[in-house]
Amino acid sequence: MEVEQKKTGQKENGEFSQLMYKYIPYWPLFVLLFLLFGAFAWVYIHFTTPAYEVTANILIKDERKGSDNPRAVEPLNAYASKKIVENEIEVLRSRELIRKVVNELRLYTSLSDEIGISGKSAFTTSPINIEVQRPELVKEDKKGKLIYDGDNEKVSIDKRAYPLNSWVNTPYGTLRFIKNDNLTGEPVNSIYFSLTDPNKVVHGLRESLDVSQTNKLSTVVTLKLRDEVPDRGKKILNELIDVYTKSAINEKNVLAANTLASVEDRIKYAVNELDSIEKHIQKYKAHEGISDLSEQGKLFLQNMSDNDRQLSGINMQLAVLDKVESLLISSKGKPSVAPSTLGLSDPVLTQLLQKLYDSEMTYERLKETTPDGNPMMFSLKNEIENIKPIILESIKTQKISQLASRNNLNSTNGMYASKIRRIPEKERTLLEISRQHAVKNHAYSFLLQKREETILSSATSVPDSRVVDWAEASMNPVSPRKKLIYLASFIVAFVLSVAYVNSKEFLSDKVLFRSEVENLTTIPVIAEVIKVKTNQPLIVDDLSQVFAAEQFRQLRAAIGLFGRNVKYTKVLVTSSISGEGKSFISSNLAASLALSGKKVLLLDMDMRNPRSSEIFNL
Repeated sequence: MEVEQKKTGQKENGEFSQLMYKYIPYWPLFVLLFLLFGAFAWVYIHFTTPAYEVTANILIKDERKGSDNPRAVEPLNAYASKKIVENEIEVLRSRELIRKVVNELRLYTSLSDEIGISGKSAFTTSPINIEVQRPELVKEDKKGKLIYDGDNEKVSIDKRAYPLNSWVNTPYGTLRFIKNDNLTGEPVNSIYFSLTDPNKVVHGLRESLDVSQTNKLSTVVTLKLRDEVPDRGKKILNELIDVYTKSAINEKNVLAANTLASVEDRIKYAVNELDSIEKHIQKYKAHEGISDLSEQGKLFLQNMSDNDRQLSGINMQLAVLDKVESLLISSKGKPSVAPSTLGLSDPVLTQLLQKLYDSEMTYERLKETTPDGNPMMFSLKNEIENIKPIILESIKTQKISQLASRNNLNSTNGMYASKIRRIPEKERTLLEISRQHAVKNHAYSFLLQKREETILSSATSVPDSRVVDWAEASMNPVSPRKKLIYLASFIVAFVLSVAYVNSKEFLSDKVLFRSEVENLTTIPVIAEVIKVKTNQPLIVDDLSQVFAAEQFRQLRAAIGLFGRNVKYTKVLVTSSISGEGKSFISSNLAASLALSGKKVLLLDMDMRNPRSSEIFNL
């Protein structure tokens, strides 16, 4: 286990050393790319206008999550409509609302204090703002220069002066110069301006506007906008909220106005119908000689209705009595009647049924634990047998009484029906006319009520949203993000450097590291010799190549020829390709062995190019 851990540690150390030897020689490339991309990042951050994030929150009354309207306001706000948050998010991002914001704040006019990259927005420093008479006809043009004369209250463009607060024709179209309501900073008199197509401004503003729900359970909507001028961003969001609120109120007012107009038309029609019916009643009463509608027919109908209700109750009582009677006759000593569910009106009969039910239940419980000869069982059985006849007799009496009452009521209803049939035809006709009058009068009263409700609703319209937080800008810019940009530039520089080194080594046909030899062969590596750039082939005694000479001494020790008493030893230095260092290695190894006191014979086996003879001048 320890041997495996040792091998693993050696392998990791070897890989780490390989990486170090692989990349350290290219450290100037890493430094150069770090500096280069760091400079690019600095230039980008320096010349990029910082942007601030502006946020605002509004509460939407979602119909799926209830409404928070006070109850006192609900009757007056008859045209309130609950919203769905997802729909309202799309409404807030609609082009129509954003176009109104652009026109209201005149965002199609771009003002700056300088021209070029170094120019900054003059939204809060320009004393003058520019309004276009017809924004939809704006044609984009090059930037113009505007000079404001505060003493004379005039604006000069291309050496031509224009007054304030008046529509004037300019090379840029029909414009009006007004004082800037957003002036909060130090004013500048020389302003560069340009006009942009409002559709492009709407599109850009819509793309940069983020409208999202705070969470799935909430109806609060968050509006976010990034702008280089915090005051302008706040103005845009606040104006968007105002436009959204006014749009909702206007929608209600239009609905109320249309409803009121429709109600007024119906009222006029109802008045004409009522007048016609009243004149008809007047003529009919005068022609037929009727002073008042007889109440007798109403009274008869009321009495018949009361009798019908009594007959229904009697029929129900008779059905219940028949059911109870059949249950008592068919039962064989077992409890089968539940008095509490029968609904009988006679309290005496109800008490008797309850007593019978209790006695039977007691008898059944005692029957399981008490013998038949017990006096208590005998007493209960006699009581049950005595109660049943009494109940049956009471039921019979009740049925006779109920039948008599039913016959009496039927007779009375027949009499009322006969009297109603004798009501004169003219009175029934009058009743029909009066009923029509009542219907029309009710409709007229309903329309008057609706008219008042509509008037009150239009006068007390409240929006379906509420502002939770007005627009606020972040204290610090949110872009460009300096740390992230610098980090990204360093990462790109590092990745490019590593890619360059790896690609260079991938395309190279040379063996660069000892691990490559060890991975591809089982022959052990006993020593390494660096590549020496020198015109002197023998370096073992060269003071300028101390490190390389030391490596040859290590090679001499590694092959085991130093300090050993051997008669002779052969060492073969060979390779498959010329120019790989056979002569260099063999000559310096022979010289190193000779310096240690050994007798060395160096044989150069290359008959065509005996390089060793040239090295030793032999």
